[in-house]
Formats: sequence, C-alpha cells, structure tokens
Amino acid sequence: MTHKKNISYVTVFMVLFSSCATPFSPKGIEVEQESLVIEGDIILNDSTKVFLSLLQTLDSYHDITYITEATVWVEDQQRGRYMGSVVENAKDAPCFLIDTKGLPFDQQYKLCVSFHDRLYESDFLSPLLTPDIDTVGFTVNDTGTAVDFYVATYGNDQTSPYYKWNYVEDWEVVSTYPTNVYFDPNIGFRQYPTEYPVLYCWGQSTVNPPVIAKTDHLQENIVYQQRVNTIHDRDDRIGYLYTMELVQMCISKDAFTYWSVIMRNTDEVGGIFAPQPSELYGNIRCVSNPELRTLGYISAGIRSVKRIFVTAKEIGIYDPPSCLPVNLAYYPDYPHAPYPQDCDFYYWGDRVASQSLIDVLEERASRTIKWLPKTCVDCTTRGSKNKPSFWPNDHQ
Repeated sequence: MTHKKNISYVTVFMVLFSSCATPFSPKGIEVEQESLVIEGDIILNDSTKVFLSLLQTLDSYHDITYITEATVWVEDQQRGRYMGSVVENAKDAPCFLIDTKGLPFDQQYKLCVSFHDRLYESDFLSPLLTPDIDTVGFTVNDTGTAVDFYVATYGNDQTSPYYKWNYVEDWEVVSTYPTNVYFDPNIGFRQYPTEYPVLYCWGQSTVNPPVIAKTDHLQENIVYQQRVNTIHDRDDRIGYLYTMELVQMCISKDAFTYWSVIMRNTDEVGGIFAPQPSELYGNIRCVSNPELRTLGYISAGIRSVKRIFVTAKEIGIYDPPSCLPVNLAYYPDYPHAPYPQDCDFYYWGDRVASQSLIDVLEERASRTIKWLPKTCVDCTTRGSKNKPSFWPNDHQ
C-alpha cells in the first residue's frame, strides 16, 4: 500500500526549454510519496523529450530523483507506437528521447509511460501550429541597471492565441586580468603548460521558468515585446558575449490555464489566494490507478526556435566586479610587521597575474607581485571550460 502523508509542497515544475522539471509546490495537498511528475511536449517538427521524476516535498532535502527505469512512448490513434530511449549525460538531466519528427499533422497523439507496473497516459491531443518567431530583442531600462529580453511574434486566425516559451542561456566569461602563472602551495609558482588557460570560460542556464502569454483579448493575434528574461548590470551573463535560444509553442486554452496556476503558485506559496489542489492535475493520469496523483501537462504541435547573440558592448550596462590588486596599502604596519607570504595570499583567495614565471619571480623579489581576487584572474570560478559547439569565436 502506498504510504500517504499530509504536507505542504510548493509545486512541481519550472521547466527547461526542453521541458525538464525543477520542483516547487502548492499548499494543503495530500501527496502520494510516489507521485510521478511527467514533463514533455509532443513535437512534430523535432524530437520529443520526456523527463520523469518523483514529486519533491518541502521536508525533502535530496536532489531531484529522475527516473530512467521506465518505458515511454508516443501513440497515435491507430495504436502506432513511437518508442523512447534513455539519454544520459553530465550536462543535462536524464530524459527519454522519441523520434517524432515528421509525424502526420492531421492525427491525434498521446504520451504514454509505463513505470512500476503502472500505466500513465495523457489525453489524445490534436497538434497545434506555431507561427515563426519574428524577433528576439532587448531593451535597457531607464536607469541603465538592467536589460529586458523580449519576443515578438505574429499569429493569425488559424493559430492558437495562447503561447508558451522556454529558453536556454549561454554566455562567455572573461577574466579581468590574464595570467600564465599559477601558485601551488606545495611547490610554489609554476607556469601553465598552455597560454592563458583561465582567461575564457563559459556558463549555461537550462533551468529557467516558462513564460506564457495570450492574445485572445486583442483584435489581432500578435505578441509584441513580451518580456522573457531580465538581467541586471552586475550579472556575468552580459559581461562579454551572451546568447539565448528561445523556443515557442502555441498551446491550448486548458494548457494556458494550467500554466497560469503554476506561475501563480510560484508567487503565492502559502498565500490565502493560493489555487485549489484540483487545478493542478494536468492532462496526464495513471489509468491503472486513477487515485494515484500525477502531475504534468502535455501539449502537442510544432515549435519555433530562434537564437540571439548579444555582446556586452551592444548592451552597454555591464558593471564589472572590483579587481583592485592587493598591495602594501593593505598592510600599513609593514615593514615593522611581517609581510604576508605567498601562501597567505593564496589561502585568502587571491591569485597572481603575470605573463611568465620569470616575471613573477622578479616581481616577487621586488615585492611588486600582483595578487588579485581569484574571480578576477581565474574564469573557472564563474564558468567552465566546456565551450558550446556553436560558439562563434575561437577562444579556448
């Protein structure tokens, strides 16, 4: 028998552009400890990605439990099945990948999951057309302290007036001071085997909340400068080169209502206006045990994708971190008190900036060595050396 407990939980998904879940939760719901979260839209002009996880509760301090021991497929009305296979890598959460590209648009489809001898199915869904993304752009606010990224798109009478966007961000991090030398507390100063190895790094954010909008109250099905994301002036993401890949899908009115509740719960956790639990069931359920709670909303259709690259110079508001060298002004008692040793600087979190081992040894002898905060010298403190395959420059 499945053990139940009454507990508050903050909802269940902030979605990746590829529909990966990150837990959060509404209040006052009786939750099955083995409640399944199913995320993934059926995409007819690309592969379908499906993420399975167990519901996280507020008394759980564990990482998300993603499920790979399951069978996942898309099924059409003629009982044709398109099976999924597990994809696991270090960069993203594990998912099931289904080849749905090119499926007929004039049929209905449902998502099916078999897990622990239980069968889960979504409703049969009619695919929805999605217009092309017209523009992904940005505007800087009046105070010059933040930049808003927005989307514009033009639908028509044949496309749904309800929209959902997901996005992935990548950016390049550049150290304020280049260096070819590093300090090892066990053996002293050493020169890197390659030139400027910690000058360029890259960051990525895939766990971003979805954005929704509707145009059913407008005379035309046009989305104009819908804000997608806001980045402030001290954020590394806009410090050198930033890119966003935006994915757009038209969704049904019911799907829009569902995501509206999700977004409202995010802002009103525990509030007196929190939505009722019945609003969060979605359109996928356990058909072998209808009483077992399942969360997720599956949509079907084609998607539009657009990428934007923006430089720090184009945005023009980046306020870099302070990178003042550590010098004798920090030690007013010198030479009457001992001058800090190299290991002292290292364990305080400072790093040396110098072009060669010869230079740094000369600077050390004259006590003009340039010790700086680690974040100013070593880009790996703010990113990784995993350069995206699509990156437009040749930095290493």
